[in-house]
Amino acid sequence: MSFARAGAVYAVANVASAFLPFLLLPLLTRVLDPAEFARVVAFALLVTLSGTAAGLNVHGAMGMIWFRKPAEEVPSYLGAALVVITLTTAAVAGLVALILAWAPALGAGLSPHWGAAAALTAGANILVQTRLVLWQSQNRPLISAAVQFGGSAVNFALSLVGVLLLSLEAAGRNGGIVLAGVLTALLCVATFVAGRGLNLGFRRDHVTILIGFGAPLVVHTMGAVLLSTADRWAVSIRLDAAALGVYGAAAQLGLLMSLVGDAFVKAFSPWLYGKLKGATDQDRLFAVGAVYGSIPAFLIIAVIVGLGLVVASGFVLGPQYRQATGILPWFTAGGAMTGVYLCTSGLYFYHARTGLLASVSLSAGVLGAACTWWLVSRFGLVGAAAGYALTQAFLACASTVVAMRTFDLPWSRPAAALSTWTTSLIAPLRTHLSKQRNPIQ
Repeated sequence: MSFARAGAVYAVANVASAFLPFLLLPLLTRVLDPAEFARVVAFALLVTLSGTAAGLNVHGAMGMIWFRKPAEEVPSYLGAALVVITLTTAAVAGLVALILAWAPALGAGLSPHWGAAAALTAGANILVQTRLVLWQSQNRPLISAAVQFGGSAVNFALSLVGVLLLSLEAAGRNGGIVLAGVLTALLCVATFVAGRGLNLGFRRDHVTILIGFGAPLVVHTMGAVLLSTADRWAVSIRLDAAALGVYGAAAQLGLLMSLVGDAFVKAFSPWLYGKLKGATDQDRLFAVGAVYGSIPAFLIIAVIVGLGLVVASGFVLGPQYRQATGILPWFTAGGAMTGVYLCTSGLYFYHARTGLLASVSLSAGVLGAACTWWLVSRFGLVGAAAGYALTQAFLACASTVVAMRTFDLPWSRPAAALSTWTTSLIAPLRTHLSKQRNPIQ
């Protein structure tokens, strides 16, 4: 399937998968008051925090292994990956439970059991991402999209049961997230077994390679956590639970912009790896052109999405969350910057420079967190949202500048790169239109 068609499939899957939580959002913001909704936000933060170590980012390693290792070794690497996911998830679950037992305020009142459940969800998500990454590397976007949407649908259905039928409030929503994650992960394991792509008789050196790839990424993902959640932690600590609930609702609605970037990168990364492997002058120009072209494209999309969300936010969120409308544009601006960063991060993964990427993301995260903490103290919720956008801008600029100074690509030829990229994108469309006009050919 072509790059453009794969991108369209991933875009549709992302929008469809996100649409279900968006459908759930108006219900939750009317059934749960902001303080109770804060427990949902806090649980999501714990899942994100647990994801820094649970699984050791083996999904990123498997994407690289598919392209750089012999095909017959992939099942053994996958078996090693499942062992790494299982052991690290168990360790993180115990650690998070202990932290919440010692400082329950960090989880907005969630019990240690919910902390362990958040870590379990994070590990399940890494397993699912491993399955999806391999399908993406094989250029199989349809089945990848189907599993992604199916997991979101199960999450939606279980959350409805928990919140509406069982009247469990925030626990119903959080429980739906946990069960959906675990069930989707089990389905992915079943596909590995059915496709005979899993070898549990793994080699120890494969475990060592996966840990060597993923361990430096713990620092990177910690930086990513600072980048994506420092604003919410600052709101939780500096303000109150009700403010966290309002802010979390706005952040979830603003997630739409990030989904656009994620869809692009899911199609872009396998294609980028293939281009870098070919290493012809045209391929290298195309890769650079795609990075340069992403900047204005994401900014234009952010303006359109931001205006639409501001108009729709009052209806979607309801009167208790009216404050959220004023901060939505900051989330779409931050989402645009995230998209730019994701376009360049593939270069680091392909060249196995994860340590360098870790230093870049952690530096941007620390700087952004400091700015966000100050902005929240001065401007409240608006300052938190502005801090989020500023942090993502730090990351996009730093990762692009470092990539330009590190990787030997034609960065100094922007006009030629953009021309090659544009021409390559337009050529298939011209061919298609020509065939329609001259069907005999």
